[in-house]
Amino acid sequence: MTTSTKALNLATLSENRRELLELLHTHRFATSRQLTRFVLTRYSSASSAHRQTLRHLAGLEEQRLVTRLERRIGGWQRGSEVAVWSLTTTGLRLLTGSTRRQRPQAVSTTFLAHTLATTEVCLVISETVREIEGVEVSLTQEPDCWQSFPIPAGGLITLRPDLAATITSPEYTDHYFLEVDRATENPARIIRTTRQYLAYQQSGIEQEALGVFPAVIWIVPHTKRHAQLTRHLATEPGIPSDLWLVITLNQLPELVRDGPEEFRAHHHQSPFTKGDSS
Repeated sequence: MTTSTKALNLATLSENRRELLELLHTHRFATSRQLTRFVLTRYSSASSAHRQTLRHLAGLEEQRLVTRLERRIGGWQRGSEVAVWSLTTTGLRLLTGSTRRQRPQAVSTTFLAHTLATTEVCLVISETVREIEGVEVSLTQEPDCWQSFPIPAGGLITLRPDLAATITSPEYTDHYFLEVDRATENPARIIRTTRQYLAYQQSGIEQEALGVFPAVIWIVPHTKRHAQLTRHLATEPGIPSDLWLVITLNQLPELVRDGPEEFRAHHHQSPFTKGDSS
């Protein structure tokens, strides 16, 4: 650790750099372009946002508060190497006081791809809400959004959604459990997880707290997977169709704007949006 790093404290960092540290703490991993989009409203143009974000990231890297991973990740920039950022142990300690060691270089490419996909979901929701006057969003990351509940047979089940979201306007409040699917799991596992959501719904815990049970959203990477999961879930006995939705990422803004009931009604006969052929 350098002398300059030892002397650092949050007060010495600009607001822009503190925000980047906080974003990386929240999302664990993010690409340069994702971070640029998160902070876009701070700048006069997208090109300025990108240029300044790269400058701030370079400064934070020089201070050993963030580290950059160069990974080739399928589905990101056509499989080319992508600059992915994460907090270092020093950056985490400066931001939170935690002494937990950070080992971003040790994570698998599969884990990293899933985390970046989850970051993208958060970003798309935030960007969509940003464009709707009077609407706010609260996003809860794992493990804070995990829910443990008792089952009649005894013991506990723990649901592990990737995200929980609450979207609020003066007229409505929509609640979601979000599962970011990378088309790597057998559909049987998706069905088992959906049955766990059904058991949680039947416990009544969320309804007592919120008045409704959150919509369970499976976000899939392409329409082939959309068709596969929709077919399996729709034909599985005992799973009600109003519990879950399968969507692609480019359908997420529509879901955020319209809410689950209107989205479901609109896509009841035609599960894919026009042009959704990824």
